[in-house]
Amino acid sequence: MTLFWVGALLVMAGSLGVYLSSPNQSLSQAAFSRRAAGWGGGVVMLAGQAVLLGWAGPATAVFIALTAASLVWSIVPLLALWLRMRAEAGR
Repeated sequence: MTLFWVGALLVMAGSLGVYLSSPNQSLSQAAFSRRAAGWGGGVVMLAGQAVLLGWAGPATAVFIALTAASLVWSIVPLLALWLRMRAEAGR
């Protein structure tokens, strides 16, 4: 079960890196290398996929990785928008 959590967290961290590489992301306004974030996120996602493949079969591991990535890419933009709206309302 530990391999599952390690793999899932690696995939989610990589998904966050890929999200940060997007020019339309709304999480960070800081200047950083989008290219490095994209490649780094992709490598971390692949590492997570490899860990998941060691824990489950190929179809299950791919499904888990895609579900975790979709979760991050769906929740993070909404959370960033909500936090920004709260901060602006508090001013």
